[in-house]
Amino acid sequence: MENKEYKLKDLPFHKEYFWSYSHAWDRVALPLSLIIEQLIKYGSFKDHLNLFAYFPYAELKDVYFNKVRPIMSGEIRPRPGMIPTKMDLRNVRYMDYLFEALKDVAA
Repeated sequence: MENKEYKLKDLPFHKEYFWSYSHAWDRVALPLSLIIEQLIKYGSFKDHLNLFAYFPYAELKDVYFNKVRPIMSGEIRPRPGMIPTKMDLRNVRYMDYLFEALKDVAA
């Protein structure tokens, strides 16, 4: 699993999803795990589909299931006592279904 980063200015997503980088969005590069996390939390269904159109399915799947999902589901706790919210758990189920539905399209 690479730690590849993508320039925020080159992404086809609304920059307000990455508001904390607004002071430097034209020069900031973010790891795919952070991009996925921000779009799950703040993006629309269209943005979620665009993830699959913009990034290779295999790379998305690897990053989501190995980095993003374990934290959102509570399997990995970045801080002691941190537990997933109901919204996190709903988002995990939603994204799992989305990956399942789009796996054949990606092939």
